[in-house]
Amino acid sequence: MRSDTQEAHPDQVEASTAFPFVWRAVIWGIAVTHVVVGTLILLAILRQPDSANPWVRVDRYVIAFLIAGAVAGIDQAVFFLGGALRSVGFVEEMGLGYDPGILVFVVAVGIGEFATAFDYARWHLVPGLEVPILREIGVVLAVAGAAALVWTDRRLARHFSTAASAAQVITDGPYRWVRHPRYTSLLLVVLSMPLVFGSIFGWLTFALIVLAVQHRIVREEPHLREVFGPPYAQYASRTARLLPGVY
Repeated sequence: MRSDTQEAHPDQVEASTAFPFVWRAVIWGIAVTHVVVGTLILLAILRQPDSANPWVRVDRYVIAFLIAGAVAGIDQAVFFLGGALRSVGFVEEMGLGYDPGILVFVVAVGIGEFATAFDYARWHLVPGLEVPILREIGVVLAVAGAAALVWTDRRLARHFSTAASAAQVITDGPYRWVRHPRYTSLLLVVLSMPLVFGSIFGWLTFALIVLAVQHRIVREEPHLREVFGPPYAQYASRTARLLPGVY
């Protein structure tokens, strides 16, 4: 696909390239923990030690969700975070320069994921939420979200690979359809969680991520308008934020 990009202000992008090493180490630590240790902890939570079949709660829906989640996690470590750590515009790609508070939401969502797994495996607070057709829909959303995330992050990694490309507005690939395809992808993955696990904590976590995304957008878009000027305003005028024709 042809790359349709528009010139902006390279000097402003270049000004945000430096980033402390300690933050890079922290971000890599979060990525590795989420993908490897996080998956092992989830499996430990789901295991039923007193059952004749300890893995009875790890059914086909959960396995499909864990695979999609692992793909999403590996994607973020390899393409998004890995690309950001090597990029010329690390602060721009991570958005920590204008919204460092987003890390609080990241931690809260991680806690929500583990609470959802505990509820599904042991607490069963609202057992009526565990419906087969809803679990199937959840798997579809998880796969779609993970695939969209890989597509978006690969495009972002390429965009931030050089100063010239980082100084332009992305309007091709997934950005042709919405301004924030990464957030749309993450919302799909997180929405799949309460559907697959049938947990009230999953719905609370999804509500939290919706708030986090809205929190992010209201800070990110003014920043992008300031950095890119009229080209971004023109792009924003013809594309939706998260869902074409809706928002």
